[in-house]
Amino acid sequence: MSEEVAHTRPAVPLAASLAQFTEKLIARRGVEQSNVLFGGQIGPATKALSARTNAIGVGDKAPHFSLPMAEGGMWSLGEHLALGEYASLVVVFYRGTWCTYCNLYLRGLLEVRSQLSDANAALIAVSPEAAPASGDDASAEDARFPVLIDHGGKVAEQFGLTFEMDDAAKNVLKSSGLDLEKRNADGRWILPVPRDIRDQSLRQCCLRSCRCRLSHPA
Repeated sequence: MSEEVAHTRPAVPLAASLAQFTEKLIARRGVEQSNVLFGGQIGPATKALSARTNAIGVGDKAPHFSLPMAEGGMWSLGEHLALGEYASLVVVFYRGTWCTYCNLYLRGLLEVRSQLSDANAALIAVSPEAAPASGDDASAEDARFPVLIDHGGKVAEQFGLTFEMDDAAKNVLKSSGLDLEKRNADGRWILPVPRDIRDQSLRQCCLRSCRCRLSHPA
């Protein structure tokens, strides 16, 4: 494929990409095993979120946090805001590079990075994985963004977004050679509910988002 064709080919809509992957997953694993995998995550995540009293909502102040970056060094919300380089910040919580849904979603954000730029918005991703990466599409110099390692999901917990899948779903993943006790930084199966947190000045760029006051960390 030529570079010109690669740049001019229209991107597949995110919803379509996610639906296509779901169909392939069900075809590969079968309906019964897929239901165990989906239900073992959706059920516990929904239950955890409904029981939370500390979830960040529209207009709430974002908690201050500092985390190590996958490429080395530290990233601090307070320091980022103090620099005043961006009007907005999008914080994406994702489960890890093993999660194809998360990777597709990150690529979707990169495809609208011009909108983020127009909104003067920065993008960061937060994952409990010990050695996460920002995905294939983030390898280009103009597509880089910080990927932060959230040991034990402590920052995700501050935002009220953590859950643990049930044992049946864990066993399905383990049978495929995926053991989150080995991949996650703290050796546990704690995961964030995939979510974007953005401040009120960003519009129309992200899906499944809630707006909070990142300009005034608590």
